[in-house]
Amino acid sequence: GHKIESVGWCHTATGNTTGAVLVGTSWGLIMECSIEAGEDTKFFGGSVDQYFKQVYKFASSNGRGLEYFCTASKQDGKNEYCIFAATPNKLYQFSGTMSPNSGEVPVFQAVFSLYTNTPPRHIHIPGIRDDSQLILLYSSKGSTVPVPTQFAWMTAEGVYIGEIKLPSMVETSTSIQQRSLITNARLVHYPDTDNSGEVLNIVLTEFHLLLLYSDRLKVICSLNEQLIFEDVYSSRYGQLRGLVKDPAQGTIWAYTDGAVFKYKVVKESRDVWQMYLDMGKFDLAREHCRDNPANLDKVLTRQAEHEFSKGQYQESALYYAITQNCFEDVALKFLRAGKEVALRAYLQKKLSNLKAGETTQMTMLSTWLVDFILKCVAFVCYVLLGDEIIIKSGTCLSIYKRTKSKKVCNLKQKSSPINCTIKNIQISPKWHRQSVVQDYERVVNHHIQNEDYTSALDALRKQNSVPLYYKFSPVLMQHIPQTTVNAWIQLGRRIDPRHIIPSLVNCTERGSETHWMEAIRYLEYCTTELECSDPAIHNYLLSLYAKHVPNSVISYLRGQGDDSSEICYDVKYALRLCLGNKDPSASETLHQACVHIYTVMALYEEAVNMALKVDVELAKSIADRRELEEDEETRRKLWLCIAKHIVQEDKDIKRAMKFLQESGDLLKIEDILPFFPDFVTIDHFKDALCESLAEYNKHIDQLKDEMNEATSSAHSIRANIQETRNRHLVVGGTDRCQSCDKLLLTRAFYLFPCQHAFHNDCMWKDVRPLLIDSKRDLADRLQQQLMVKLAQSKQIVKNNKNYNNINDSTSKEERKTARQKLIKDLDETIANECVLCGEIAVRSIDTPFLDDTFGQAECLVWI
Repeated sequence: GHKIESVGWCHTATGNTTGAVLVGTSWGLIMECSIEAGEDTKFFGGSVDQYFKQVYKFASSNGRGLEYFCTASKQDGKNEYCIFAATPNKLYQFSGTMSPNSGEVPVFQAVFSLYTNTPPRHIHIPGIRDDSQLILLYSSKGSTVPVPTQFAWMTAEGVYIGEIKLPSMVETSTSIQQRSLITNARLVHYPDTDNSGEVLNIVLTEFHLLLLYSDRLKVICSLNEQLIFEDVYSSRYGQLRGLVKDPAQGTIWAYTDGAVFKYKVVKESRDVWQMYLDMGKFDLAREHCRDNPANLDKVLTRQAEHEFSKGQYQESALYYAITQNCFEDVALKFLRAGKEVALRAYLQKKLSNLKAGETTQMTMLSTWLVDFILKCVAFVCYVLLGDEIIIKSGTCLSIYKRTKSKKVCNLKQKSSPINCTIKNIQISPKWHRQSVVQDYERVVNHHIQNEDYTSALDALRKQNSVPLYYKFSPVLMQHIPQTTVNAWIQLGRRIDPRHIIPSLVNCTERGSETHWMEAIRYLEYCTTELECSDPAIHNYLLSLYAKHVPNSVISYLRGQGDDSSEICYDVKYALRLCLGNKDPSASETLHQACVHIYTVMALYEEAVNMALKVDVELAKSIADRRELEEDEETRRKLWLCIAKHIVQEDKDIKRAMKFLQESGDLLKIEDILPFFPDFVTIDHFKDALCESLAEYNKHIDQLKDEMNEATSSAHSIRANIQETRNRHLVVGGTDRCQSCDKLLLTRAFYLFPCQHAFHNDCMWKDVRPLLIDSKRDLADRLQQQLMVKLAQSKQIVKNNKNYNNINDSTSKEERKTARQKLIKDLDETIANECVLCGEIAVRSIDTPFLDDTFGQAECLVWI
């Protein structure tokens, strides 16, 4: 009479028995049973009740998920077990010790009896999910018995997932009943369902969570909870019913009412290393990319950078040493940070990783390490003739023979180039011979290491190598800026200011007032004395002005002029500098600079708006600029902006009236009236209104005169038109066509008021080549339509004679009207003016007398 909701199978059972099986029912009971197979089984022959025994009962919940597994093995034959039981809103954990081979039934009674008076550990998730589901993910790595590593519990709010740690991996100070095996648990909310309904089933893999809906399958990465795959099913297969995973083969099956679908997981962990890397879990990231050297190098590099940012420089150096990063970049990184101890650790680790054949690399690293050691013990060596060595340590001198000693070792050894190099560093007097052979770079480097920067600069002045200035200027500028700038100025044009910018940037970002003053002094020398026009130099000088000396910005901009084609700085960059400076003391000066930059960019409206924040007179000067004299509309717009500011911001009515006079003819009283507040009386505007009305009256009188003149002209034109209508011309019998010179009355013709006459076809031949393309196409189309109409009329007349059509009179009038309209349109197109003295003749003045074909033929005749 029980409804089974869940089953907890035994994963270690062998032979013909299932082992101990836990069964969860809809009444909240947990029961234990064992099923056997074979001919001698009594399962189907006897009573089933003797195989089912109740071991636990929940107060008011039905079981929706049940799993158990062994957590630890004991020497006395007893094992520790953990049981997970899921209800619609709670996940219970039972832990205890029992003997699975004792023969006593039920075997799990020893575990559940521990919770008779003590409630089990549980996790509560709000909401009720009747179809809750519990899944454990097992792994056989490193063990013959499958061990659960992860779990997933489907709840009303989402899927609760986490890791399972066995007692050997977690803190065991608590009692076995209250010990929690769940770690790193979190609730993964369901993604947007797109009206697909609720989740039906879930399946858990090592790094992903599969969610089944009625019409689709969604896959979520359990590491970052991102949706990475969605498979939408066609409705022809029916709705999806379930999703299960084969625990042995690892394949995943989805089924509908009429179909079964198989999913195969391929290379699930290929991008896991990147996710762990983004999460800062470097150990796990390295574990999942050991077979990919390129990815492993990225992980190690990120971990080295992480340790460096935390201040763990030696750990960072050890990680950098096993990466493929550029040796020079890493070494400079630690040198700039001043971490020589970490750098030495990096060199030692790098040296230990070199292969036997990499002699050059070994020599370089060993030499550098010995140099570090010499600095630490602070001694300088000299070689005398013979086998004696003098070592100076402070004020003491010690004489040693060329034998093994505590301070100088292996000097007699000649087995490898490395030892020879180290011996040369320790015992050769190279540093004291540098001044003789003029190796200034090493001398300068030596002085800088000893923090004798003045001597280093003196050594630079004694040589002619400008690249050495570029190399050592950053350090010298940090410590002796004034002297360094003087040296640059002495070099004049020999030095390229663009190569000095890095030195200036380094000192001005973290330096004192002296540093940025000296940087400005050198840049001003470059722009004025050297007349350097490089935008980088001017932009950097402008940035220093804006940050440290705002009062110099406007004078610099005015010195560059207003012509955008001649200025040396980037106007957009300069505008960003001035607008981005938040110093209140420099706001007015920088606003004036912004006004100048806007005018250079021809953005006069923005310039006026910015100028109004500083000075109204400055805004007026922009509105009256010489280049705007021809653009009355822009000038009027600018004057309106100024008027609005005076009226609304200053609220000075008298000043507004005076401003109206200053604007000249651009603004009227009615233009600025909308800007005044409602409470202003008309008395303030009496004079201006009277003057405006008088001007309007004058303008109205002028318009009346113009209207009277237009009326008179119209009457004259009407009279001329009427006279033209009554005008007639006489054609004589001897008059000839102006085109073909044949008698005019022999066929249809055109007669113009200028007394020129043309036959219809001659007019068509002469006018058509002179028409524009659109009118020529229209004339051709009208001519073709007229020919078609004439042909149709002839055919209709012929038919009417044969059949005596009674409707011929009506259709005849319609055809006549259509032909007359076509003739009228054609006349207006080709006979609108005389071809000899009309406008069309004037337009054809540049047309050649001969076309290309005829002209070439005529030229051949003349030749």
